[in-house]
Amino acid sequence: MKFNATIDGVALAALVFAVVAISAVSAVAIISAENLITTNEKALRMQRTVSSLEAIRFHSFAIESSEQSYIITGRESDLTPYRAGTVEIEAEVAYLSDRRSEHPDLDSRFAELQDVARKYVGDERRIVDARRSMAEPAARAMVKRHFGEASHDQLLQITYQLLVSARKQMEALEADQIAYGDKVRRLILALISSAAFILVFLYGSLHKLSIEQRLAQARYAHQATHDSLTGLRNRPAVMEYIARKLADGEHEASLGGLAFLLLDLDGFKAVNDNFGHDSGDELLKLVASRIEAALRDSDYVARLGGDEFLIVVPQVSDNETAERVGKKIVAAVGAPYMLLAGKESNVTASIGISMFPKDARDRETLMKCADLALYKAKHAGRDQVCFYVPGLRGGSGR
Repeated sequence: MKFNATIDGVALAALVFAVVAISAVSAVAIISAENLITTNEKALRMQRTVSSLEAIRFHSFAIESSEQSYIITGRESDLTPYRAGTVEIEAEVAYLSDRRSEHPDLDSRFAELQDVARKYVGDERRIVDARRSMAEPAARAMVKRHFGEASHDQLLQITYQLLVSARKQMEALEADQIAYGDKVRRLILALISSAAFILVFLYGSLHKLSIEQRLAQARYAHQATHDSLTGLRNRPAVMEYIARKLADGEHEASLGGLAFLLLDLDGFKAVNDNFGHDSGDELLKLVASRIEAALRDSDYVARLGGDEFLIVVPQVSDNETAERVGKKIVAAVGAPYMLLAGKESNVTASIGISMFPKDARDRETLMKCADLALYKAKHAGRDQVCFYVPGLRGGSGR
């Protein structure tokens, strides 16, 4: 006992230590992960800024190339990049305006970049407008004079300088990404190591608890649907089974239908009175076993309560088959019983049968019809099988 108490104390202390360690490492890991996420977001935005600066340079080069081609060929198609290029440059400058606060160099030189870009775009648009009203030679001469103006070089120079600065910031962010990533990986390994101890420590208890819980659930489920004395299904279970069968009554009817055999023991009260309730309980168990042995696996048998049983036989389309099953059960139940302490007992069974869909199509009526047929069997001398026929009337006492 003392040894076990010591082991439990050590295990508890180790568990507490592991929990504290996991909590501390988790806090650091969360902070590091947040830093990594923030750095990744900054890197993505910086990459977009780099792409914007490169786009401005690309479109400015495209416009210059277009002007050079137009000077040589005079084809209108060579000036197509004017429209797209100027629109794209304006769009990228507008985007950089929203991002300027995140980049000190861009923020300090943005006004200069914006002025140069506006002048360059404005000049290009004026050239396009003027060219439309000029003859082709005059338009080519105008474009030639504009080609290579200072605004283009200024735009290229500013965007190049900003690109150099942005790429340096990208390199710094990438280094931070690597550092934070390595730190997060190390912390995750520490968390896994700490958690492994707890998992090993708790596995045995949780596994045992899980097994016990599953067994308890299975036991409760069995108790909810089975009779505690005989092990047969109980009244709620057979009622639910019948409801499922009748829910698709047309299908069941196409297979032949259902036979409902309501069984009540003859002389059971005398067994209880003469030999006691323990003998009566034993007799009910033996009766249940004999009924099950007389049926097919597809047949359904339940104890409704007391000495009353219900058998549902599927795919039965004629009375002869149902009667044969009923007589087989009557014969099995009617054989002598050897009870506790060598006591011999004899009981018989009376069975009333109703047929689906011939007699009725709902559960309540089918049960009532079977009950009327059972009363007929009792009234006719017991130990026999009777079918429901229209006009049967019930009576008191079985």
